Amino acid sequence: MSKPKAFSFLKGYSFTFDDEGRNIEAWFSSLSGSEKVFVDGTLVWSTRNITTRSSHNFQIGVDCYNTSLKMVSIFKGPVVCTLSKNGKEIKRQKLVYPPHKYDLKKPAYWFELLIYLAAFSLISVGVFAFALNYWQLSVKSSLNLLFLVVMISSLSYLAFFFWKWAAEIEIVDEEIG
Repeated sequence: MSKPKAFSFLKGYSFTFDDEGRNIEAWFSSLSGSEKVFVDGTLVWSTRNITTRSSHNFQIGVDCYNTSLKMVSIFKGPVVCTLSKNGKEIKRQKLVYPPHKYDLKKPAYWFELLIYLAAFSLISVGVFAFALNYWQLSVKSSLNLLFLVVMISSLSYLAFFFWKWAAEIEIVDEEIG
């Protein structure tokens, strides 16, 4: 198995291969579509691609290499990167997403969701009442503040959810057989 690598929506992700003492790294950005291939730290290929498949050919001495990236599913994964040498696949790595943990049929999921909604509602009503009474804002201004609080807290929850989810993503070596 390869060494653990950090996955980041902002920083992208990379697949690292070793072949005959050469360090070949294929880096991809999930936001910009930028793709780069490095050999021993030297950039040998750079392009932008927004499709779910890509392929990059480069040559080192007499050896012709190819890195191919295939995204099986954008939401479920995996993302597969294959290194080929002289037309033959030699190494493969997969970016594996963590399994889906929420089961809508289980009462525990609905109970957790109910607790989040109740806490969120209490905080929202508290902010609204505070804005009306203490700051003596108009109803319209209080509603605007409430909307702002709802948006910020929703985005914060989503960011936290994706941060936890991305921490469980791993890149694993796959046998070619």
